[in-house]
Amino acid sequence: MEIILLRYFVVLARELHFARAAEILGITQPPLSRAIQKLEKELNVRLFDRSNKWKVSLTAAGTALLPEAENLLLRMKNAENMVRSAAMGESGRLTVGAISSMIGNTAFIDTLAQMQEKYPAAVVEIVDSTSGELIGKLKERSVDLAMMRLPDDFSDPELKFRKLYDDQISVVLPKGHRLARGKELKVSDLKHEPFVLVPEKASAVLRNYIRDFCLLKGGFVPKISKEISNSYTALRLTGAGAGITMVSSVYDGIFSDRLVYRNFSDFKAQLTMYAVHPDCPLSPLAEKFLEILLRNLKKNQKQL
Repeated sequence: MEIILLRYFVVLARELHFARAAEILGITQPPLSRAIQKLEKELNVRLFDRSNKWKVSLTAAGTALLPEAENLLLRMKNAENMVRSAAMGESGRLTVGAISSMIGNTAFIDTLAQMQEKYPAAVVEIVDSTSGELIGKLKERSVDLAMMRLPDDFSDPELKFRKLYDDQISVVLPKGHRLARGKELKVSDLKHEPFVLVPEKASAVLRNYIRDFCLLKGGFVPKISKEISNSYTALRLTGAGAGITMVSSVYDGIFSDRLVYRNFSDFKAQLTMYAVHPDCPLSPLAEKFLEILLRNLKKNQKQL
């Protein structure tokens, strides 16, 4: 059954007049008449009683078909609108994986709010994960897009990535710590300090980066006193005196009554944050998400 035949039927059923229905449809009366005859032949029923050349009335079969035809046409129209909206990136579902320091970034939070405001028909799901886990999630396609750190020599034929920004790494000390009071803080000053860090399997990029610059700039390998699941817990333990830690600068100011956040005077500690996705074109919705995120990141950078 052709959709156009149902559309012709619905218009005629509403007008009950061939001339008026044909005018609304933008056709002449003969093709409208042939279309109705074709539909009646397909259904093997009479849909209209033709009292004269122009005016008609619905039969019992026509009366029964009308609401079903109207519902079908409405569903088709909704489907068309949904498809067009998805093609323009205004609806659909997007799963974004992100490490905790990205989720805590103001630009990321603003992006989620703006996506909700601009595209209320779109669903953006956030998966809080580690860089190590996100690689696997991308390859199995359980996430569409990931915000994460990558090693400098990263290469994978299954994945594409683009730089978002350089994430400053802060040294975090208990407020009463001797190094919290000095004007300068050198990498070598941390030589004998116990470190509280996330495990290598969860964030190999961060752990390897800290190890490498401590060795290169300070001449020592960090002494790990505790390994914890996330940076937020590391801050809590640091505040309790379990050691010192290093986290993304997005955490600066948390537990400020117990912690002091410092930058090195002899080294700029920073790691690049990337947007990573499978090696295939991004969906329009993902492209819009990235476009808004990059704009917010640029805006926040200007305000610093």
